[in-house]
Amino acid sequence: MSQKSPTIAIRLIGFLPKEEDTFSSVLAVLREKGYRYLCLKDGSLQDPDLFIVNAEDIKALATLSDINPGSAQPVLLIGKTKVSLPYAVMPRPIRWRKLFDVLDELVDERQLLLTTLSAYGEVAVPERRRRERLDLDLTDPSVYQKMRNSAPPRGGILIIDKDMRFRDYVAAIMDRYRVPVGMTNDAENALALDAEYKYALTMINTSTPDIDPYGLCRLLKAQNQGRKTSVIFLIDKTYVYNQDFALSVNCDGFLNKPLSRKLVLSTIKKFLQLT
Repeated sequence: MSQKSPTIAIRLIGFLPKEEDTFSSVLAVLREKGYRYLCLKDGSLQDPDLFIVNAEDIKALATLSDINPGSAQPVLLIGKTKVSLPYAVMPRPIRWRKLFDVLDELVDERQLLLTTLSAYGEVAVPERRRRERLDLDLTDPSVYQKMRNSAPPRGGILIIDKDMRFRDYVAAIMDRYRVPVGMTNDAENALALDAEYKYALTMINTSTPDIDPYGLCRLLKAQNQGRKTSVIFLIDKTYVYNQDFALSVNCDGFLNKPLSRKLVLSTIKKFLQLT
């Protein structure tokens, strides 16, 4: 096999934390040949290229059914399942060397499919539902009505950062959509700007000096009660994202730096509902 450089993002579903750590450690090993793999952490907004699912966990299979990944997002089931599913299966105990071979084959098929779709001018768009769907919906209709209070069209983006370069980068990407992009490096000023311009999306660089990203997220969300607004973190490899704490302040997730244009654009399109 020739050298392959793309890094494939994997979403793990249904595994215990200890087993997730094992997957992350093993798959992060750099090989002389084959693809590079990265296991996405809870809260990551990056779309996965591939799913690895615990086939012996009923909830994991239900989650997989809810996601309903397309052909461009292969699935590998680990363990035995009592139902027949149209996905590749690997039995337990896991043979880690064999795992790489299976994953490489799945990604080879994915790459061929994407090349074919590109040749025909088609685009494979993964589903980006941000809440679990229940088969039996007992939710009060008023809850859905509140959820439909969408962000104002062209509500704009606020960047919290110490450096103008990322703001200018995002502004250049958003120019064709006529979406305004503001910036500050101060929490108090961020709240004032948000109150005035009612931003639809705030991106907080967690390395910005004197900024408590969780605290600022909580205040921004409180300030926008009744109006749909999103707050995401931009983090580096050294930053430990606390998923439980993030959920408590209604943070919408994070992106790992450095950020590609494709990832920035796809994330903004998702939250601002741009076409």
